Amino acid sequence: MNETEFRWMPHHEGAVPPAGQGKRISTYTVALEGWRRGLTLKYYSHFDENNLLKLRYSLSDGKKTHDFQLSMGDGVTQEAFDICDNKEITKQYLRNAEVPVPVPTGKMFDKNASNEAIMKFAETMEFPVVFKPTDGNAGNGVFANIESLQELEDIIPYVREEMGFKEVILEDYIPGREFRVVVIGDRVLGAMIRRPASVLGDGEHTIKELIYQTNEIRKTNPHLTSRLIKVDREIRSMLMRKGYKLNTIPEAGERIYLREKSNLSKGGDAIDVTDKLTENLKQIARNVGKAIPGLQHYGVDMIVNEEKDTGVILEVNARPGFGGHLFPMEGQPRDFAKEIIEFYFPETKEKERSWLYFDFDSALEPIKNRTAASVELTTITPKKTYGKKLVLSGNVQVPGFRGWIKQQAKYRDLNGYVENQDDGTVLIIVAGTDQLLIEEFVKKCFKGPKDKDVEVTAIDEQEYNKPVKIFFEIKSRKTELSALELERKVEKLEARNEMLESKNQELIDRYHRFKSRKAWKITAPLRKTYELVKGRK
Repeated sequence: MNETEFRWMPHHEGAVPPAGQGKRISTYTVALEGWRRGLTLKYYSHFDENNLLKLRYSLSDGKKTHDFQLSMGDGVTQEAFDICDNKEITKQYLRNAEVPVPVPTGKMFDKNASNEAIMKFAETMEFPVVFKPTDGNAGNGVFANIESLQELEDIIPYVREEMGFKEVILEDYIPGREFRVVVIGDRVLGAMIRRPASVLGDGEHTIKELIYQTNEIRKTNPHLTSRLIKVDREIRSMLMRKGYKLNTIPEAGERIYLREKSNLSKGGDAIDVTDKLTENLKQIARNVGKAIPGLQHYGVDMIVNEEKDTGVILEVNARPGFGGHLFPMEGQPRDFAKEIIEFYFPETKEKERSWLYFDFDSALEPIKNRTAASVELTTITPKKTYGKKLVLSGNVQVPGFRGWIKQQAKYRDLNGYVENQDDGTVLIIVAGTDQLLIEEFVKKCFKGPKDKDVEVTAIDEQEYNKPVKIFFEIKSRKTELSALELERKVEKLEARNEMLESKNQELIDRYHRFKSRKAWKITAPLRKTYELVKGRK
């Protein structure tokens, strides 16, 4: 298996539209899971203290309604959120719990603390240490494994003045692997680790080519669509330190790490490690929920020493992102969206899950354009979905035929699409909850309309067991690129430009090396004579 291959959960395959990918993947997948079980789904706008538009959503079964933001439901109190939002306060609660939770020792410094005061405290600590903001995210401003006072002295003003993080924490550096563990109630749902951006050698392709291949696969992962490995100064420097170049061909099975930090936004990989959680590590994660009031579900970042079976809590997230767990690059996907819905709406456990999905992009448009404060989606009946893939041959690409097919589908409350193919056939994907209506639709398509010059000579009919978008539409062959496709084309061009620049620089270097040779200097008079003779001709 290629190291960048990943497995879908069948009910998610192809069911995450562009607007629901990346940072909004929790917002979409949790809402989708509830909607598929027959809950009423409403998206609405919320403006924060800076008047910035934030997306919120609610789910209702008609008797009770719960509000959500990202992966966090209203079962998590505002108090719990505020505690988790500040790393130092979080640690105070963990230290003061009835069952203390292990955390690194250190100290928080507010915006009024001087850089000199931080350095004075650092003198009392054993190195290496970690220096980070109290409210940083995605690894911004975090410097781990600082090995000396001199190194720390340079980092402090950079984080506080240049990056603008005034409130900071200085604490012990704990060696080990960082696990993200997700807990709901008293159950540990799963865990993942993040691996820094890397490529796996195959003995044939260069590092540059492997990065391109890896990015092509990342683009198909809804969580990583826009989180590609981009060759920059950091990557070039790291390769140089290890004696590699972009045109180096790694041996088969050799992993080349491109960055130090494991942030997914910088090309890192999410790897499921749920099966590696011991009972002791699970209990440490559970104890976090007992220590923080009102925290019913959460994510824990824990440094794990696997040999000693111990873990130290780095931070607690009241709204952890689910993308890396739903769509890991390696390991078993974990359906946390399902777990959240069944936690808030336990009665839906017995309900069938529909495999329909909705167009998130269209649903968000009125809210993004601020023409509506909320959008409520059509509620569906959660029943098993049956699907067919039909390819119609004959004289079938006739004006009006696809419109007629759409009418037949709408009349029977079927979902899917119809599309003309380049080979002259017509493709139909159709799905619904009534098999008899689907069979009736297939027969109707074979007969065709009476008032049009259509002749269907054959129908290639296959079962279709993938999610289908709600309603029925006519798809046209693409003539314009979507914003996402344009972005991908730009990225390809940038990658090619990067490669050409690299080759150009290599030629320039070779030219300068050649000019510095004695032979070039010795033959200078001969070249001048040649140019003069050539100019007289």
